[in-house]
Amino acid sequence: MRISRSATYAVSALAAAALLAACSSGGSQSSYAPSSGVGSPMGAHQPFMPDHKFPGFTGVKTPAVHPDHHKSWVSPDVKKAPRIMFVSDYGLGDVYIFTMPGLTLKGTLTGFSGPQGECSDGSGNIWITNTNTSQVFQYSRTGSLLKTINDAGEYPVGCSVNNSNGDVAVSNIINTSGGPGNIEVFANGSGTGTPLTNSNQYEYFFPAYDKSGNLYVDGFSNSFFWILSECPSGSTSCHSLSVSGASPFFPGGLNWDRVNSQLVIGDQECGGNLSSCQYAATISGSTATITGTTNLPNYDGTACDVDQGALAPFSKYFAGGCITFGTSISTVDRWAYPAGGTPTNNYTSGLSTPIGAAISNK
Repeated sequence: MRISRSATYAVSALAAAALLAACSSGGSQSSYAPSSGVGSPMGAHQPFMPDHKFPGFTGVKTPAVHPDHHKSWVSPDVKKAPRIMFVSDYGLGDVYIFTMPGLTLKGTLTGFSGPQGECSDGSGNIWITNTNTSQVFQYSRTGSLLKTINDAGEYPVGCSVNNSNGDVAVSNIINTSGGPGNIEVFANGSGTGTPLTNSNQYEYFFPAYDKSGNLYVDGFSNSFFWILSECPSGSTSCHSLSVSGASPFFPGGLNWDRVNSQLVIGDQECGGNLSSCQYAATISGSTATITGTTNLPNYDGTACDVDQGALAPFSKYFAGGCITFGTSISTVDRWAYPAGGTPTNNYTSGLSTPIGAAISNK
């Protein structure tokens, strides 16, 4: 299924309005105009357009979807691996299982429809958003389906688990009618979700809990500028955070760095360029202050798009899919954190559109 956006919006009018907004604000933030159709991953960066772009903008050449019809397989010795990572491939409808940190392929789960963002829970299980069917799946680290969340009427693209109580927060980029998205919090990963919204936010990309149960989510505002929201623990709503120290451009994955008590903010277009980075930010009150930048190039030094990667539990490395442009191939990479730079390890075989990643500890 190709994800479709509402035909309510007029691209040209919104693009003009966005340009005026950018001029009036000094152009320090990015703005995008929606289209009437989507043929690509909804949380994915698209190649730069001269005016504005939007996830799945139909005027952009996007990765083709070629479902993998092979059977799933998982190597028996994955049980012995102390740490593994799942990576979703939107283009093939697959989820790959790698040992970490060496990135040795140990399994491929097939049959998904638009797998995107992922997250792990305290038991080492992996949650996978299946955007096209409005579902979220929980898998054991050995590849067995354990549970299914039905996220009816929404397009889920990201998730995060509150390890203090087992709640699963699912970010819905928009609803299936093309209206504003939200966060749905499923108590202990079951039942019907409780919606959380920020009245200033239209699209919700990727969430992350901190160790106190506060929830953060990035995306685009009602005016289609990059936005970061906080949903405080126990609250029934979310509010916008101001960001200083840098200007994130296109929302990517969020991670909570437990070692340094920082929010790690992914930017799919670092500095407005076709390259990804991660910003380390401290949260104080209603402000996120960016204190460091980790650049994430491909193994050959070329730029790549990292949609939603995973920070290792002890924050020594960052890993995830690397969607490339031009002649380079898409890969799964592991970068030193916070140093970044050329990946320490990479996997380069048969990938299409690697989007999300989550790390499981044994």
